[in-house]
Amino acid sequence: MKNIIIDLGCGPQKIAGSFGIDRIPSPNVDLVCDLECFLPLKTDCVDAVHASHLLEHIQNLTGLMEEIYRVCRTGALVHIEVPYFTSRGAFRDPTHVHFISEETFQYFEPPTAYGMKTNFKILKVEYQYRTFFRYFPRFLQKIFRRHLWNVVDNMKVILRAD
Repeated sequence: MKNIIIDLGCGPQKIAGSFGIDRIPSPNVDLVCDLECFLPLKTDCVDAVHASHLLEHIQNLTGLMEEIYRVCRTGALVHIEVPYFTSRGAFRDPTHVHFISEETFQYFEPPTAYGMKTNFKILKVEYQYRTFFRYFPRFLQKIFRRHLWNVVDNMKVILRAD
């Protein structure tokens, strides 16, 4: 059985070997749909999801996360990249509707808050530090990240559907 990988909000640069889903037609988009509504995929059919610079644009973030969980098989990995909530990039785009931190994803782990229908496990959080901050020890990076602006540009998170 072939692994099914979807690239949500893929735009023209779809991940090789994936099924591209976006709301704007493009040569690499395999399925055009509104990600604010639902994912027109069967339950438990996806082995991996990629969403790069998408979640910050979604009004109904909890709804999309529930849909991602619904279509994921048990053990599926969800790879997410977003602008870090204290970065200039998080604020400069007028189409961003959410500012996302590492704690945002804790709401999708059990026990889920607000009755969300998700059961994700956070496996990894990785920060893309701005050049100046890359050379400091981790404990200082964490302090800078928590208390200063523009220390981290983007954050990558890997979730597992349990």
